[in-house]
Amino acid sequence: MNKNIAYQTDQLARYFTNHRVSWPQFYESERNIINQLALGANDSILDIGCGCGGLGLVLRDECAVQKYTGVEINSLAAEKAKNLNPKASIFCGDFLDLRENILRDTYFNVVFSLSCFDWNIKFSDMLAAAWDHVQPGGNLVATFRLTTDAGCDDMKQSYQYINFDGKMEGECASYVVLNGAELMHKIIGLNPTKIVGFGYYGQPSATAVTPYEKLCFCAFSIRKRNDDHDPIQFDLNLPENIYASLELVH
Repeated sequence: MNKNIAYQTDQLARYFTNHRVSWPQFYESERNIINQLALGANDSILDIGCGCGGLGLVLRDECAVQKYTGVEINSLAAEKAKNLNPKASIFCGDFLDLRENILRDTYFNVVFSLSCFDWNIKFSDMLAAAWDHVQPGGNLVATFRLTTDAGCDDMKQSYQYINFDGKMEGECASYVVLNGAELMHKIIGLNPTKIVGFGYYGQPSATAVTPYEKLCFCAFSIRKRNDDHDPIQFDLNLPENIYASLELVH
């Protein structure tokens, strides 16, 4: 079975030491969703694909969050995360492996995957596994690239160079693009109680090789049920054609 790629590049550690470590450096979609969570000191956070742990620093400074656990597959970035936030719990490895041992039977108020699910070759497995670690009443927060056309998770057709100098060289990551309706089908299949989304159109990354000229970049928070059986609530602020393509039944 193929596993997620264990990136060896020093680009991740070099870039994320100084980027995405303060609130203004996060995307509008991410800030919108995080603001709606109203996090506080008692919330426990799991950050999958944490890079250098910048989200932990931001949630500490902006929301007083103290219980932050980060998972990062790149050893250099994970080491930087430990140095930047010594009070955090940082684990290095593939999340799909770590959840079988170190993270086994652990649950969190919020599980984050910002620019992680859609940078991995095991997208569906990652989504399902992350959802398993959300405690009842908690949220999974994830970012996605959406299209109304057919999606693409074939790394031979859609990939991105991990190069923050803008060069088309170095290691490559999968650049997963999802059909909006298919993604929503997957999310609804998790049987959440509420789905909140915020997104907008933009151009693919300058270091991405992909058949798409524009994409909808969005963030979702997906709330896990307690014991209720109420219909799913939707609060989706998305481009009109993306929203229409979801074919939601309220």
